[in-house]
Amino acid sequence: MKQFLIIGASSGIGKQLTEQLLSEGHRVFGTYRNTKVDSTHANVSYHYLDVMEDSLSLDFLPSQLDGLVYCPGSINLKPFARIQPQEYITDYELNVVGAVKVLQAVLPLLKKS
Repeated sequence: MKQFLIIGASSGIGKQLTEQLLSEGHRVFGTYRNTKVDSTHANVSYHYLDVMEDSLSLDFLPSQLDGLVYCPGSINLKPFARIQPQEYITDYELNVVGAVKVLQAVLPLLKKS
């Protein structure tokens, strides 16, 4: 059984990937920010995580991970002409800076697998 961390596991692509990995017999550590998830499946646990916070609390993870999926699910659907610069910055921080922060935090765990 492999162990995966899925950032953004409460909906969308993250939720579908969680279900797929569980159906294949893997262990999933899923995170959510807005929508708390409850599950009775023995191989999944869900944890609150906001990657925009200065420090990431990942103490729920095991000592080794086999995979990381980063899909926090932010998208700005406004017409291009109406998007404000701060909205671009926020999306960049979530989708790029957040991904780097998570990867740096779990890289030692991934290297063990």
